[in-house]
Amino acid sequence: MEVALHIREAAEARSSMKIGEASGWERSSKLGSWLEAVVRRFGDMPVDRFYLGTEFCENLLPSHEAVRSLAATRLPMTLLTPYVSNSGLRDLRELFQLLPSESEVVFADWGVLQVLRQDFPALVPVQGRLLNKSLRDPRVTGLYAIDGANNPTLDAMRGSNLDNASYANLLARFGVTRVEMDQLPQGNSYDLGSADLIAHVYAPFGFISTARSCLAAGLHYRGADKFQPGALCRHECQTNLLAYSYTNSPFENRDQQFWLKGNTYFYTHTDAMLDQLSAKMESGSVGRLVFQPRVPMVES
Repeated sequence: MEVALHIREAAEARSSMKIGEASGWERSSKLGSWLEAVVRRFGDMPVDRFYLGTEFCENLLPSHEAVRSLAATRLPMTLLTPYVSNSGLRDLRELFQLLPSESEVVFADWGVLQVLRQDFPALVPVQGRLLNKSLRDPRVTGLYAIDGANNPTLDAMRGSNLDNASYANLLARFGVTRVEMDQLPQGNSYDLGSADLIAHVYAPFGFISTARSCLAAGLHYRGADKFQPGALCRHECQTNLLAYSYTNSPFENRDQQFWLKGNTYFYTHTDAMLDQLSAKMESGSVGRLVFQPRVPMVES
């Protein structure tokens, strides 16, 4: 099984690195101590590959210099890419030209995949988790798995489009053999639609939803002008993190939180979820662990 580490800049990438060296990278005091404990849990795992970029916002595409610098290390690298506008797609084309052959590109946009297959055949496309259609509401879905019992409802909630053979065949037609997913609060089905697909799983954050409207970018606007798509971005997400609690939940999970950073909601993995993921890693169901020691809205 491979291990990948999501970094902000090339200076954080080193050969013979272990996950434990990423302890303390998250600057938020709200999440910092929890993240350091999670990093220590996986700390002795050696890193095989480095991820750069973000999946959630085209305003956070890495700079040309950041991509060149990581490419210059000659370490295995993967570029994370978000859903994009036409201008964002033009920016991605420029970044793709800087990538060494056999570098991976995680796509969250079918147009990006088309560009990769037509114009950059030396790069390796990987289906991103934004195209993995799963039930993602941690306020409710995790409650179904509390007793650990399997039932038809829970089995259905653990599935996704990746379980479908027709969808797996579509990916195969485009030369996609690797897919990325989250460890879900209710657990996952790793019975993919094709035995040829290799699953990458993220930890210790999962995403709930994302959108083009950004709460952080609207902070400086008045009234009805807030939260409009295309609002001027000053990268406010890099200094703003909101925590939400289930204060009116009818269930016994009122102390559970989820997080908003920029245009995307995230949930954090519980100990039980990390235990489930570790078991799947040991069983061989997971081909790669993608470890993110920061909230994954990273500006490179």
